[in-house]
Amino acid sequence: MKAMGLGKDVKKSKYDSYVVLLKSDPLLAKFGRSQLDTSAARTAQEALVDSHDAIVKAADVSTSAVTQDLTVAANAFAVNVDHAAAVRLAANPKVAAVIPDDLRQAQGLTAAAPAKAGHRTHDRHHALLPSQSSHRGGHRGHHPPYTPGHHSSSVPTEEDFLDLTGRGEAYDNGIDGDGVLVGVIDTGIWPEHPSFADDGSLPEAPVLAGDSCQFGNTTANPNDKDFTCNNKLVGARDMTITYRAVEGAEPDEFVSARDDEGHGTHTASTAAGDANVKAFINGKYVDTTSGIAPRAQIIAYKALGNQGGFSSDLSAAIDQAVADGVDVINYSIGGGANLTGVDAISFLFASDAGVFSAVSAGNDGPAPGTLGGPSDVPWVTSVAAGTEPRFYQGTVKLGNGRRLTGASISGTVRHARIVDAARLGNPLCDPEKQFSSSVSGAIVICTRGLEAGRVATSLTVKNAGGVGEILANVDVPNQDNLFTDNFFVPTVHMDQRVADRARAYVARAGRYARASIVDTGKIVKQPWKAPSVTVFSSRGPSPTSASIIKPDITAPGIQVLAGASPFTDEGFVQGTLFQAIAGTSMSSPQIAGIYALVKQAHPDWSQAEAKSALQTTASQAITSNDRRTPANPFERGAGQVDPGRVSAPGMFNPGLVFDAGFNDYLAFLCNAAPGSVSDDDCSALSDLGFSTAAEGLNLPTIGIQALVGSETVKRTVTNVSGRSLTVTADTRDAPRGYSVSVSPRTLTVPANGKASFEVTITNTGAPVGAWRFGNLTWRGSGYSVNSTLAVRGSSIGAPATVTGSGASGTVDVPVKFGYDGAYSAVPSGLVASQPLTGTVLQDPDQTFGTPDDSQGGVTNVPVTIGDTSYWRIEYARPDSNDDIDLYLLDSSGNVVAQSTAGGTDELIELSHPAAGSYTLAVHGWQVATTHEFSIDNWVVPTGTGSLTVTSAPTQATVGATETVSLAWSGATPAGTYYGAVDHTSGSDELAQTVVAVTGAD
Repeated sequence: MKAMGLGKDVKKSKYDSYVVLLKSDPLLAKFGRSQLDTSAARTAQEALVDSHDAIVKAADVSTSAVTQDLTVAANAFAVNVDHAAAVRLAANPKVAAVIPDDLRQAQGLTAAAPAKAGHRTHDRHHALLPSQSSHRGGHRGHHPPYTPGHHSSSVPTEEDFLDLTGRGEAYDNGIDGDGVLVGVIDTGIWPEHPSFADDGSLPEAPVLAGDSCQFGNTTANPNDKDFTCNNKLVGARDMTITYRAVEGAEPDEFVSARDDEGHGTHTASTAAGDANVKAFINGKYVDTTSGIAPRAQIIAYKALGNQGGFSSDLSAAIDQAVADGVDVINYSIGGGANLTGVDAISFLFASDAGVFSAVSAGNDGPAPGTLGGPSDVPWVTSVAAGTEPRFYQGTVKLGNGRRLTGASISGTVRHARIVDAARLGNPLCDPEKQFSSSVSGAIVICTRGLEAGRVATSLTVKNAGGVGEILANVDVPNQDNLFTDNFFVPTVHMDQRVADRARAYVARAGRYARASIVDTGKIVKQPWKAPSVTVFSSRGPSPTSASIIKPDITAPGIQVLAGASPFTDEGFVQGTLFQAIAGTSMSSPQIAGIYALVKQAHPDWSQAEAKSALQTTASQAITSNDRRTPANPFERGAGQVDPGRVSAPGMFNPGLVFDAGFNDYLAFLCNAAPGSVSDDDCSALSDLGFSTAAEGLNLPTIGIQALVGSETVKRTVTNVSGRSLTVTADTRDAPRGYSVSVSPRTLTVPANGKASFEVTITNTGAPVGAWRFGNLTWRGSGYSVNSTLAVRGSSIGAPATVTGSGASGTVDVPVKFGYDGAYSAVPSGLVASQPLTGTVLQDPDQTFGTPDDSQGGVTNVPVTIGDTSYWRIEYARPDSNDDIDLYLLDSSGNVVAQSTAGGTDELIELSHPAAGSYTLAVHGWQVATTHEFSIDNWVVPTGTGSLTVTSAPTQATVGATETVSLAWSGATPAGTYYGAVDHTSGSDELAQTVVAVTGAD
């Protein structure tokens, strides 16, 4: 029951690179991870690759166009072809879907990378399975528990803050990642970095298949020295096969596993870098660093180039990581949310194989619904970024004696003049603009903006002769974060209100204004209460399934000091091995490191059990980015990770956990991503008792995105304490405006046993459409097991669409009410399609809305509608190889709706559009010759037609489910007819159900 199908629509790829997903299973579905080390698995892998080639040849495509063969955690391949060839590939009955090869990005907060040039070919790649002689080496002997070394300040370290260093905590118990293998999928790694040194006491490195230590490609870059992997950095692979085929490589890039950006070195050293490594920046000692799991071993997978990474390369890295035997994957990478992206699917199978995965949530906050993918899927751990008490501070001493502080890790400046860039015509210190007078020898006050990245402002100052910078935030005071990048000149990043004091001083003192930058890199206690969620951290609700509370957990993600590459992107400071940077990229490897500790302590736990342990024990004492308001679950997930003591109740000993397996997630996809799992498999899963509703997925959190009156969900807990536990539900922290009841209220769970319970949440006065948050906590036997709650009330629950058939007939619409009051069901339709016809040619530049549209690449069809309940425009021509897009414009020429799917499969739907004149612009994105179109067009007038309501309630009662019965006639001749039922409270429309009828002769 593992095959997945995603439909046959083929969207256009911007890069002419596609991923072809097959219906048959990957190797993990048949062999399991422990059996990959067999000749049978290798034979099966060869057969999968051969099947890929057969599909390619059948579509009249050369096998040389294939760049990646995915076989272990996904059965798919990547191919560089045009859209017409992709459509031919999709027609093969063995193919589940053909999707564009998306370009994803690292999730560190840096300036945009420069544009790419060049091209380099690569041999295709598939995961190298272990040989039968490969093995994980044994320990070289007992090592003492890790004890953090001397640090330069009495302020708690990151490890202290995460409760890892105290008596009875992880390190004190020898839990430091020893024997755990961490895979880091990123920009590569700087192998000579002191954080990856082999001290001779680590376990023997596993024997990996193939060329597993890929450094020394001096042909591409003479700085790419050879390196022999060791017992710390046990492997490093270059996975950028598709990327090189599509984007090529610039001269500054390393075409190997070597890191030419610094991001991958930073994430790897954060997760599992050696302990007690002294960090120097610009020759100055800053602090002593350690990875969260300092004795874990590392394999680096370079899957990102300067422009990002293609999903096929990223999934190939997941494939290879599973084959290499990694226990934990860090994936500080993201893009658009998509439950069925190829990397999301790969992570699903990796999870089933027991791999723990930490994924960055994204850096698009603080707006809601900004979470990216693949962190949106429930089988990975989505990590938000928070602050910590430790703060790297710098001070600006003004000529009047006043001292202003902010964030800084750079050098010092003594007795320089100070100027305000806003008075010199370039307030943002934009590199594309000039200062109106000289800033040579000056400290420059710059305003942070979008025109120039933070580091770029300091380069502007340096290039103009400046010697230092004050970088002022532009957001509301105390609602932003302060960064400690490696700047080109000594820089102090300040809140705006603090920087304004410097500006005021400059305004008064004029040309006599002087200042010094001193005490940079001084470690102090965070000026504001920590932790707080950073302003940039992406927020939920999840755009793909709002009932799955995302992100999952918070970890420190700003001013994180860890490794860097001495060679980095143009526009960034070169030659340093350390950096203190920010992003959910920085918080994710902290959770990956913690997962390595959990894997060492509990090697038999599933991914879901480990994730549950983190979430049910997390601290909710965390504020939002205003540093005052308590953070909600869409900001911080379950809370700030809080490992605690090993033997006491806490993350390492959570008592009860919520487990979920492959079939649980597959059932979730049945409703969350329709078409991704076959109807037969969804029915079978439902018959076996698996919930196909997102709300019913056995997660430690409970989310309900549309609660109508009252809803009951089921959860099952597993006792991992080693003894019988009796716990009682505490529902006192119910979401405001809701009541929460649990049955049974008390559970007695035997050691290693399971127990199920039901949670009923009832709206007792919460407003419709507003999210409310709370907690359900099981207490007893010394344990406290917390489940975060997030609920949004809805006034009515009705199906979006119902179907029927026949010239006449009936259909019932179930309606659940979340309010008390008047109700009515208003029918409209049925109507037949009134096709919109014409011809369209190829648009030369394939871009709608440009001057060449008048050359025949766009045909405008006028449409006038009156009072309309529902409007549907659909163009489905599966037999056509042309690609047509649709744009609906109002009378002012504004685009009010569009459909730009691949091929000729377009759909526009509008509920209660405004009456008036419209234009349907038919765009020939890819047309071989003149394309004749006949586009279905159903305009359903409000309140007229043969569709009638034969029975319906007139009053709504909270929690009640009633039936609205419909009847129709006159659906002749044969064809498709549409109508709609508007559910109203009398004056307000609450929802609409579309009625689709297949008529008869």
